[in-house]
Amino acid sequence: MDKPMNNKVILTTEYFPPVSSYWLMNRSNEVIIEHCENYQKKSTRNRTKILGVNGIDILSVPLKKGKNNRMPITEVEISYDSEWIANHLHAIKSAYGNAPYFEYYFDDIERIIKSEHNKLIDLNAAIVKFFVKSFDLDTTITNSEDYVREYSDKAVDVRKMGFNKRDIEGFVAKSYNQVFEEKHEFIEDLSALDLLMCKGPEGILWL
Repeated sequence: MDKPMNNKVILTTEYFPPVSSYWLMNRSNEVIIEHCENYQKKSTRNRTKILGVNGIDILSVPLKKGKNNRMPITEVEISYDSEWIANHLHAIKSAYGNAPYFEYYFDDIERIIKSEHNKLIDLNAAIVKFFVKSFDLDTTITNSEDYVREYSDKAVDVRKMGFNKRDIEGFVAKSYNQVFEEKHEFIEDLSALDLLMCKGPEGILWL
């Protein structure tokens, strides 16, 4: 598919980003991940949504104590005081253990999470690299070098969009067979983990 010309998307660093982030990447000539902002609580920066047997399950990466909300995003550190790694891996196994592509991708996901990156931004960068490769996206990603408060009208800026619902012009989530579809209606814009586990490399067709 030909990508639109003169199209720029500005994303935040994200923990297992939602499908809409990769939908934007696949339709953009220029992808910028914001590295010059301050951390914001209750966002995709350290949280993601997957679909478990009882519905949406929110996974959150704990951060070291401090005023993270005022801290430059590049300085935010991950806390390993709790057993969140084991909890996240267990949640992913429970949610997608019966998914068609679970065995194909889980080892890589486990390796990334268990790498124990010191900085949140480094963990998220490894995750984005994994998804770009898995979906075979022809996407060039750069990190911002300066903070730009307002981009031009031709740019899609998701930095201030909420965690629960994003309003992205043109984004219509295509439905696909989810693991617990017999219990739940299709739930859109979950973590791209959901799309990858259910559709594998064909996920590019949904992007």
